[in-house]
Amino acid sequence: MNTTALKNPIYLAVVQAKFQLTEAIRIPISIIMGLFAPSIGLLFFVIPQRAVAEDPELSTAAVTGLAVFGMMVNSLFQFAIEVSQARERPWGAYTRSLPSGPGTRLLSYLLSSGVLSAVSVIPLVILAALTTEATLTSPRLLAGIAALLITAVPFMLIGIAIGYLMSSKAAVAAAQVLMLALAFGGGLFIPPRAFPDWLANVSFAMPTRSALEISSWVAGIGTEHVAPALVGFLAWSVGLTIICLILATRDGDREYGS
Repeated sequence: MNTTALKNPIYLAVVQAKFQLTEAIRIPISIIMGLFAPSIGLLFFVIPQRAVAEDPELSTAAVTGLAVFGMMVNSLFQFAIEVSQARERPWGAYTRSLPSGPGTRLLSYLLSSGVLSAVSVIPLVILAALTTEATLTSPRLLAGIAALLITAVPFMLIGIAIGYLMSSKAAVAAAQVLMLALAFGGGLFIPPRAFPDWLANVSFAMPTRSALEISSWVAGIGTEHVAPALVGFLAWSVGLTIICLILATRDGDREYGS
């Protein structure tokens, strides 16, 4: 094998991500519920409400919120569990021995679990197209998917931080609590316009609200709050990246199996 490639951090991140993704796929039950969670939400909470499902704007807004919810859930759980379990297994010790820094390990997690998070949008879009009046032009649909992937970065980084800070059992519990808090506080279950003023202001401090506003803006169903949403997204992304790099460096210095 080319030794130059082995020194390339991007190449090493892709290789690690490939093995992590392969391991996850070998246990499909562990990812099935996450992949179909947003579709289940659409099936039970949107489709039966025909006044919403048959209104193009309302149904598009509902699908956008569920897409953000799906990305958040998969990112939190996949990353938190993957990172925490890797720290408890020999695989984690092996990847630490590779000639790569914490940035490479961080990128490998973003690539592997990020793919699984993105796949959850596919069944949601298909179901919405068949059962609701939600409509997006092809360019807006592609832009919306890109926005979902980009705005999911803070959720991925939160999951990674949880994984570095906690054991696998504790990580699951922490991800569940955060999932509910971020979903409700960010306006994914209740439209932000229905919030009282104080909660509407507080919700802008949450990455879920930023992701929802940016994705809605790209989909063409909301533009008035995109500026604070962009600021919030950038602040969360930069801050969490620094925290995760610190945690990954600290974890690389610890003695595995001690």
